[in-house]
Amino acid sequence: MAPASTLNRDILRLAVPALGALVAEPLFLIVDAALIGHLGLVPLAGLGIASAVLQTIVGLMIFLAYSTTPAVARRFGAGDPSRAVSVGIDGMWLALGLGAVLAIVGWFATPALVSLFGAAPEVTDQASIYLGLSMWGLPAMLIVFAATGLLRGLQDTVTPLWIAGLGFTANALLNWLFIYGFGWGIAGSAAGTVVAQWGMVAAFVVVVGRLARRHTASLRPQREGVRGSARSGGWLFLRSLSLRIALLATVGVATGLGTDELAGWRVGNGSIEPLDLT
Repeated sequence: MAPASTLNRDILRLAVPALGALVAEPLFLIVDAALIGHLGLVPLAGLGIASAVLQTIVGLMIFLAYSTTPAVARRFGAGDPSRAVSVGIDGMWLALGLGAVLAIVGWFATPALVSLFGAAPEVTDQASIYLGLSMWGLPAMLIVFAATGLLRGLQDTVTPLWIAGLGFTANALLNWLFIYGFGWGIAGSAAGTVVAQWGMVAAFVVVVGRLARRHTASLRPQREGVRGSARSGGWLFLRSLSLRIALLATVGVATGLGTDELAGWRVGNGSIEPLDLT
């Protein structure tokens, strides 16, 4: 049995980079809120509604990370890295499929989703613009979840940290360029974030592709592996659903108070909302 000091070092080696990657996620929305805030209260209030809907959808899919990690870790710990990588790739395929469906349905459903909050017409318009464009980043967000789970299962928490950091930097730069350089307003923020998210997917695909070649793992989806990832995430889905219902209730209350209050809610809640995903 390894001494306690060695175990502690191993835990810190894995936990510290993982914490850094988790911190990077909320920073995406903080940057959006900061940049959009300079456009005025109405766009910021619109972001409050749009981000609540978007994070609810994404939050319900967090099982893609937390079901993939143990599935990969079990195979890796059993001395079967090829199967471990294959299981993680199955999770990524599941994420792509779910994300594509959610993106298409979500894009068509955006007006109805936003109207549920009963905000002022100008706020509803801004929320619809941001949410509609952001829907096309959903597949990327879910693939990132699954790929992160794969690498964590292989005891690699450093690579997701680097990719998250690069994604955050790209997001900030692209948002500034699209919002102010191109004059796209709130649409620029959504577009910049979507581009940054797909850039993160490209980085993960390169990393996972190398792992697949190294361990001779299949890049094709395996039906049983995809089903297993979906089944194991059921309880996590229910847990996330209950948390998200509570958060949506706070958005409804803030919307009912008025545009100023909703904008203030976005600023105050922007740095903590995604943390329930952990």
